[in-house]
Amino acid sequence: MPTRMRLCLFAALALFLAACAASCGGCEPQAQRRPRHIGSDVLGALAPQALRDAYATPAFVVRDLADGRHVALQDTDLAPGARVDDSNLLIYAEGSGDTVDASRWTMRLLAESPYGFPDRPERLVVVLLKWSETQDVVTEHLNRKAQLQAAARLNDMLEIHRRRHGARGHASVIGFSAGTRVTQFAFSGQVPEGEDTHPEGLAHADHIVFLGSSMCCLDETPYDKIRGRFLSFVNPRDTHYGDRAPYTAPAGESPRFLKMLDPASLQRHPNFGASVLGFRRIPTLTSAEQFDALEAARAADPQGPVARAFRMVNVPVPMGLVPYNLFGDPVPNDDADDYLNLAPNHYTMVGRGPAGRTGVPTFAQYRAAAEEFVREQVGAAALRGRVFRFDLEAQPVGANPLKLPLFFPWAIIRQPAEDKTETPKEMPKEKSETPDVPSEPPAD
Repeated sequence: MPTRMRLCLFAALALFLAACAASCGGCEPQAQRRPRHIGSDVLGALAPQALRDAYATPAFVVRDLADGRHVALQDTDLAPGARVDDSNLLIYAEGSGDTVDASRWTMRLLAESPYGFPDRPERLVVVLLKWSETQDVVTEHLNRKAQLQAAARLNDMLEIHRRRHGARGHASVIGFSAGTRVTQFAFSGQVPEGEDTHPEGLAHADHIVFLGSSMCCLDETPYDKIRGRFLSFVNPRDTHYGDRAPYTAPAGESPRFLKMLDPASLQRHPNFGASVLGFRRIPTLTSAEQFDALEAARAADPQGPVARAFRMVNVPVPMGLVPYNLFGDPVPNDDADDYLNLAPNHYTMVGRGPAGRTGVPTFAQYRAAAEEFVREQVGAAALRGRVFRFDLEAQPVGANPLKLPLFFPWAIIRQPAEDKTETPKEMPKEKSETPDVPSEPPAD
């Protein structure tokens, strides 16, 4: 055989073998992507910037004690050299188009809750899972790519916490609005291609809480492997993105145009939204006595049929959790607010006013009730896996002293274009002292 022919055959064989190797290499399982290594602080309490790096969060709030009550300290108020114990962690998955400052308001209320995890209840760090890329609510509602990326980060957050603190650490997740879809993506194993889930980290979660769910009432609830309980708050007045979103702007999905031909999609209170109906596949609890009975049954048989049957529940919001408009009238629903996106009944579940703002005059009329709901009921659900009260001590007070019916469409009360979230008086402006946290968390 001529030399040139032998060389050509050899080259062809080499190319063939290289192609086979590349093909087989692609079939081999890739090494699992590990959560971020966060430096020398990984085994101890974290400095503020190290904590932000660890959980890939732009903001967090630390619980502190003052005069025997829980108060909140922003991460920006902590000294750079402060050490923060994150063994008790609460992850807040924002709603679509939300801002960091607005989320801080809700996170502060959660840190001020009188409840805590059973182990060292005075310790708590609330971190923000920020995923919205813009402040356009509808655009972010449909931003599946960002939501899947956030689902991967939620996997990372829980896995990092598990590796740092093991079974002695506690972590819960709160999903608000489209943040509920982010949470569902995470716990159902839906993440972007190339990202890995962490089943052990997901199972490490204590409790999961949904507020203003943006999902269909028949959607899956893949939370049966967590350590505690899944609780979804049901608000029949949440007629904004809560009930019609599953058809017109389903979180993480494309609009279901054929479904819009169904007359139900034109109704003011259609029967398909999880936020207004609850999830159809799980029971609804309506009193503290029911939770008492479940706790007693679980104590007697932790893996018994009662504990399993009520691992996931719907919980109604208080009947008194009603916003008021500028003229002192209660806003029983958001029917007149289909296009302005103020959604007072939606945002009241995270302790905020119309359009998620807090520096507007209307919010002052029901601020106390909205904040009490977050501190008392949402805090108890996230940190204790149950609700202790189904009522509110604070009641909304309208600005109509004569109690005359001043009917006025909520939708035409325009709000400022920019967010004027105010800093609550309870949160100090500066904090130079190191918070009272241990230098090292307990060993696993």
